[in-house]
Amino acid sequence: MELNVLAQIITGMATLIVAIVLVFQLRKQNQQLAIQHKDFTQQIKNQIMDRRTSTMISNHSNDKLKKIMDIGRYDYSKLKDRMDKTFFHQMIVTTLELLLLKNNYSEETGYEKTLHLKELLGSSPGTRQAYRNSTIRQQLDNEAVLILDEIVKEIDEEVGLDGKLVIESTYPYKK
Repeated sequence: MELNVLAQIITGMATLIVAIVLVFQLRKQNQQLAIQHKDFTQQIKNQIMDRRTSTMISNHSNDKLKKIMDIGRYDYSKLKDRMDKTFFHQMIVTTLELLLLKNNYSEETGYEKTLHLKELLGSSPGTRQAYRNSTIRQQLDNEAVLILDEIVKEIDEEVGLDGKLVIESTYPYKK
């Protein structure tokens, strides 16, 4: 009988040791997942920063392009040339995709969900007009279209089709 009890004790201790080893392995896996998540978050932030920098440099390196973007953002109907409209559409799609990245990964990156989309679309009646009336929507995925449709509708209802939405700064220490 003592041998039986001794065998049970040894089996129990072996089971406990295996359980402890598994707990340490799980902790190590969780630490590695946390590191991977942090790396992923940084990659997204870097990608957003790189795309934004690239877009800004290309927009501001050419006076004609700056003028097209400025005219289109505020009064899309003034863009008459087909090539100007095509350029404007592609730059808006690029900008929207960049802001949608911020929106889609807001939890990971800390960006406020939809704020940047509302700022751009709210301050740009021409961009909203182009979004509503051109093929910009067709160049975006379905999830993006649902998000943008809702934001554009909300802004249009609040300030009208040609109005500008003023979004206040979120800086907390205003005087």
